[in-house]
Amino acid sequence: MRNTIKTLMLGAALAGAVVLPSATAASAASDPVHYPACGSYKLSTDHECLMAVRGKQVHGWKATVNLHAEKRKGHDWVFAAAWVGKGGHVWVERQHAGHTQTLGKMTSLGDGFVSMGLVGAVYDGPGYKSRACADLKGGKLRTCTKWY
Repeated sequence: MRNTIKTLMLGAALAGAVVLPSATAASAASDPVHYPACGSYKLSTDHECLMAVRGKQVHGWKATVNLHAEKRKGHDWVFAAAWVGKGGHVWVERQHAGHTQTLGKMTSLGDGFVSMGLVGAVYDGPGYKSRACADLKGGKLRTCTKWY
């Protein structure tokens, strides 16, 4: 495996889920991050799928982000997908030798999903860890998967 990060163009549409806000948004401090199985959000091409959920569906915002890892020619390629609403973001964080770098940050221009997969996937070489992160407009409910 090479120790560099490469970008690969993808044409797949990917989706996570979020429930749009009610009149009162939940406080980020009071909403822990949960890590359920990907379930129906796992893609048929996923070698591994991680999910993170933050917020309460009934009482305000709910943010969900997925990290999708595909095996291609023996290497892992990872990308993120989330439903964040207008102004929300999705990105991948890469960690290597104690340093964390933000890669591929995308902003949702509408109420649809936003996915790094529409622009590119990140090669996750030896010694690197990756996780998917998302937030809602204004940086609310920042949510990240566990490191892969």
